[in-house]
Amino acid sequence: MRKTIAATLGAAALVLPVGNAVAATTRSTATVTPKKKVVTVKKTVSGQQAEADRWGALQVTLVVKKTTTTVGEKRTVTRRITSVTVPVYPNHTDRSVFINQQALPMLEQEALAAQFTGGINMISGASDSSDAFIQSLQSALLVAKKV
Repeated sequence: MRKTIAATLGAAALVLPVGNAVAATTRSTATVTPKKKVVTVKKTVSGQQAEADRWGALQVTLVVKKTTTTVGEKRTVTRRITSVTVPVYPNHTDRSVFINQQALPMLEQEALAAQFTGGINMISGASDSSDAFIQSLQSALLVAKKV
């Protein structure tokens, strides 16, 4: 009789699933991670020439790095200014050259630090150049946002 009970319980253990095994098979799910695609483009954009009062024209040129990241249906675009130059600036007098040699590097650094926020401080002693720089920078930023 003992052999019969042991054989019946052993067979029942093999036939009946364990409670945890059923739960484990119903909980397992496969997750598919969407592929990530990154595209980076560098563009050079120039702002409009702005007049520095009676001293002459000033123009800002930016190099903008645009990175587009796509994960599934979600697309993220980031823009970063990597370089700021001033190819056109007032230089018809020695005083203009001196002022702009001092002010323009500081204005370029301000623009790089501010990125697209537009928080540029004017340079004391170069208010006309600073004002023209800010005007040209604003127009270049508008063009860069459309790129």
